[in-house]
Amino acid sequence: MTARIVLPALAALLVGPLLAGCSADVDTSGAVRVDDPAPTTLTAQELSIAAESVVAEQGFDVVIDCGTADVPLVVGTVVECSGLEPASGAEGSYTVTITSVDGLDYSIDVVGSEATPSEPSEPSEPAAALESAQAFAELVASLVAEQAGEDAVVDCGVDDIEIFVGQEVRCAYETASFMGVAIATVTLFDGENYEISVVDE
Repeated sequence: MTARIVLPALAALLVGPLLAGCSADVDTSGAVRVDDPAPTTLTAQELSIAAESVVAEQGFDVVIDCGTADVPLVVGTVVECSGLEPASGAEGSYTVTITSVDGLDYSIDVVGSEATPSEPSEPSEPAAALESAQAFAELVASLVAEQAGEDAVVDCGVDDIEIFVGQEVRCAYETASFMGVAIATVTLFDGENYEISVVDE
């Protein structure tokens, strides 16, 4: 493990939902045509395509999957479908309801949920690591010497020190001119390297 001494520098990245819900009607005239008799069911693929056209009218490019089972062509039939926005990977659910049937023609209502990103919205924090007390003390000593203008002897104890952002370690120090206690704070840790700042207690 290596360490650097710099001023604290922190950054955060937030990623929000990319796909919103929508609701609309579509008249799918001619979407299902057979000669005779009139159809009594829709295939899941036909319903998926009809639902995609509704969502597209709302400004969303979404691939909708309504499963594999045939759907009764009856007013009030409700089918739960899933949706995927290819551009972002955002996923959501859609409720498709058949609202009217007129011979070979039918209309549907599509209501979409708030989507969730396929990736975590925030990067995970790296796991804490251990640094020997001696190595940590040497790092603190270099910073104290830089501030004091003379060599410093630092004692941060004997136990290994857990390294994570925000960790504070109390260390005694002594130079040729004075002695005191310093508080060393871990300001940055990327899982391999860390940075600290040091101030007098």
